[in-house]
Amino acid sequence: MPRPRTPLLDRRRIGAAALRLADEQGVLTIPALARELGVAPSALYHHVSGRGEIISLMREELALETSPDDWDSSQPWEQALEEWARSYRKAFAAHPGAVPLLATAPLAEPFMHAMYEKVAELLLTAGFTASQVMPLINALENFILGSALDLVAPPVMVSDVTRETAPHLTAVLAGTPTDHRRAELAFDVGLRALLTGFRALLTR
Repeated sequence: MPRPRTPLLDRRRIGAAALRLADEQGVLTIPALARELGVAPSALYHHVSGRGEIISLMREELALETSPDDWDSSQPWEQALEEWARSYRKAFAAHPGAVPLLATAPLAEPFMHAMYEKVAELLLTAGFTASQVMPLINALENFILGSALDLVAPPVMVSDVTRETAPHLTAVLAGTPTDHRRAELAFDVGLRALLTGFRALLTR
């Protein structure tokens, strides 16, 4: 048979398919990915060394959407960090099923190192100490990942509350949105609180 004009596989196709599969099923296996791509499992190994490299390709797909390369160096560090946080959350929110997989694999990819280099440079230039930077990044990332998962959670997370047993909780729930705005409001409040807390560290 003649060779197809367009190759069945390339690294971008593998990464995108793996991201889609993990998002839909919450897990990633080589046989399932091969079925998703319509090829034999052995065909994948012509392009990747194994599952770890596939996860790297998934990260690369997301990194294209979260890179801080276009930061305006003249803008305040809070604004730059907020823009990065929002783009990061947006990218992960599109693939919530993949979050547990991507969040627990070591970050060994040069393109991820380049992204963190930008964030580290931003925070060091702002005046944070070297020992503060990674805890700040980790804290912000943990919040972002949790917020991405919250976007696909039920609009009402606390239910069946009675005024008799929990009058204060009932009062605050009455003013809480019962649609997608709940997650958006929580993200906005939490991000503002984090950035305010970060800023306070500079004054110590």
